[in-house]
Amino acid sequence: MTTALIFLVAAHAFDYFSFLVMTAKHGLAAEFNPIVVALAQEFGLPGLTIAKLGSVAFLAGVVILAAPQRRKVAGALLVIGISAGMIGGISNVASI
Repeated sequence: MTTALIFLVAAHAFDYFSFLVMTAKHGLAAEFNPIVVALAQEFGLPGLTIAKLGSVAFLAGVVILAAPQRRKVAGALLVIGISAGMIGGISNVASI
């Protein structure tokens, strides 16, 4: 479980830092996710960073709480969370 949580954080760190590089090079218009664009426009980079950290921490907390009784559900949430981070990061790199 610890390894999977590390992968979750790493996938979203990859997404976040590739977003920073992409937007520095091409601007916010290069971002495909309308939620990210709206957050960045409304709250700036600090707000977007807090939202990213909060969402990853929330998911990790849910997984930790669910794992003892619902191991398959916790595993599925981790797979979805890791996949979301990787897809976001890969699409950012593709835009760079």
